[in-house]
Amino acid sequence: MGPSSKTRLPSYRTGPKTHASLLTHVDDQVEAIKSTLDSDDTSSPASYRNFRSNHTGALEPLRTLGQPRSTCLGRLVRLSPICKYWKDVIEGTPSLWVTIDILDPPAIISAALSRSAGHPLDIIAVPSGTMQLVAHLQTFCLPGKSNEFITTAITVSARWRSIQLVIPSSEKASAIMNAPAPLLKNLDLESRTPIRLGFQNGGVAFQGTHPQLRRVRLRSIAIPWDSYVLHGLQYLSISGLETFAPSCEETLAILKACPGLVALNLSLRPAAAVESSKKATPFILAELRSLSFSLSPSFALTLLESIRFPSVESVHLHSNFSSDLDHILFPKLMQHAQSLFSVVFNRQYSLFIIVYSDDSLHWTCKPDETSRGGREFGITATNKPASETLECLVETLLNRFTPEFVELEFDCPLRLHLSTFLEGFDGVDCVNTILVSRCDLDPLLTYMSGPTASLQWGFPKLERLTVYGCDYNPLNLLSMVVARYGLEEVAGSSISYNHPELPPPFKAITISHAPGEADRHTLAVVEDILGPDCLQYDEDAD
Repeated sequence: MGPSSKTRLPSYRTGPKTHASLLTHVDDQVEAIKSTLDSDDTSSPASYRNFRSNHTGALEPLRTLGQPRSTCLGRLVRLSPICKYWKDVIEGTPSLWVTIDILDPPAIISAALSRSAGHPLDIIAVPSGTMQLVAHLQTFCLPGKSNEFITTAITVSARWRSIQLVIPSSEKASAIMNAPAPLLKNLDLESRTPIRLGFQNGGVAFQGTHPQLRRVRLRSIAIPWDSYVLHGLQYLSISGLETFAPSCEETLAILKACPGLVALNLSLRPAAAVESSKKATPFILAELRSLSFSLSPSFALTLLESIRFPSVESVHLHSNFSSDLDHILFPKLMQHAQSLFSVVFNRQYSLFIIVYSDDSLHWTCKPDETSRGGREFGITATNKPASETLECLVETLLNRFTPEFVELEFDCPLRLHLSTFLEGFDGVDCVNTILVSRCDLDPLLTYMSGPTASLQWGFPKLERLTVYGCDYNPLNLLSMVVARYGLEEVAGSSISYNHPELPPPFKAITISHAPGEADRHTLAVVEDILGPDCLQYDEDAD
């Protein structure tokens, strides 16, 4: 055993500088959390999600203070003292010491580089736990630790098998890409700000050692897009780029050079507009299983027109419709989405539709509960009225591929009216569940109270209605229930009873609050009709 095996390895503890950084950050968060609790209706699931995403994640490192993400080397160090046999096995097995993590103390990293005895290395410099918090503050736990770690890692680049790094500067990124790395299989680099890199030695990455890369993920980092680094890949992700993003032609060239691609993620906002090019014979990515685009409509449309995906199982398309041309392209884009959908799903599926507060719409399809596998199909359209998006999706997808179950969620501000959106569901009879938050609920209740233009009930198969933080008139709720149950007209109801066949009874109506004491009699009548197990509401709210 070499001298390094006798090194006394340090324990894992956070220092006073780390505690000071945490406490300062927590102080900054307290006022923001108090403001959120004072202003939001936290009973709404949407508000809860916003609170969790805005605050809980930022304070998570406080919960795990003193217990950072467990590292591979850290576990080895803790296991070694258990008994002499374990100590001998751990210290004498080089393959156990190949994962080099920035969270490990320098003494442990030094020992691992020696004990791994020439084995290929996995390099990790990704903030986590306490490190994640400091990353939000645009630095690492201790000044210079990231630079020191990457400098050490570059000295053993010939042994890299995989690298997963958050890069502190363009200089360090260049140093990584220009280091010899003949064994490298997985390259994962991320920058806090967009940077563009060049290669030394005549523009060849990794000093021309030509590693056989299989996975590449670049976030906010641009490299020469014709580099061999982007050839022959199985997994490719490029994101976080605008000015330095690859053009559509460059992207197509990259994908042609990766015929065995299995997973593809492109999230780009190139500054230059995508120009229409001559139609070429589409090429096939026969092995692709996962496809995710967050691109302009013209960029996404050009790729979908140029490539066929016969084996795709998961599709996510996200487009921002910021120009008149983008809106014109939407129907054509959805025609290609229809072709992809028929590949992803050839059996029953469930559909989840969410209308967000910015009037954008998210459309997600998942397998039914009896199906296995990770099949999923999602479309998100931003800067386009949700009613227009829905109309097109109903025509191209919903009417052609009938789902077994549909859940509709309105996460909208009070100023957004539902009436124009609801017209898109005329003739759609497969919506089972509706969740509504922060809306004027009355248009929905009116829509459900009688036949629509298609001479069917509004949402004729609706079984569950859940309401959070909405303005509504309880008399409209009563009128809707009376109409759908075929009961006699009650005073104050304006419902016409020339209806088609009655819809099935509700299974559950949940309302987060009763509007006021004066309306409790109305809700009591609704409860008598539906039954106490069907209607639930908060009796203590004003």
